[in-house]
Amino acid sequence: MAKADEWFIEERVRALAVVHLTRRPDLVISESRGDFGPDYVVSIKKDPGRPTARRFGVILRGEVGPAPEGRANKVLRPTMQSLASQGEYPYPVCLFFFTMEDNRGYYTWVAEPVVDGTASPRLRLHDDADCKSLDKEALDLIVSGVDRWYDAFFANLTVKVSAG
Repeated sequence: MAKADEWFIEERVRALAVVHLTRRPDLVISESRGDFGPDYVVSIKKDPGRPTARRFGVILRGEVGPAPEGRANKVLRPTMQSLASQGEYPYPVCLFFFTMEDNRGYYTWVAEPVVDGTASPRLRLHDDADCKSLDKEALDLIVSGVDRWYDAFFANLTVKVSAG
């Protein structure tokens, strides 16, 4: 692929991700700086005006042609294996994949938040893509899953101590 095509895809993928993420007014999008990590770090606002520690990462990928879910999984396999081999993740991370021909979006978990009630909250690292269509309902599921994970995380981490 020519450098001009790569630039075009990268810019378009970033724009499409912002379009999807800004559908929810409780999300604050920050561009990640550096060579390692997600492209965006997304914070979930709980109370207006108060900073939050609830965040998740979004890694971005895209291609020119259309890609049904099965093809998207195959295209993303090397990327997922590379991401899984990079080590530990401090918070949930998902991957957004967009096609330029039809602006279709998919998501798959890289470090999936898991709360099963039997142990502390965990992040399940995936080395294979399991792409699902990215729409408003999918974004709601992503955010609610991340929120549940942080509820469990803080419940296990924080202990209130009474004076006296």
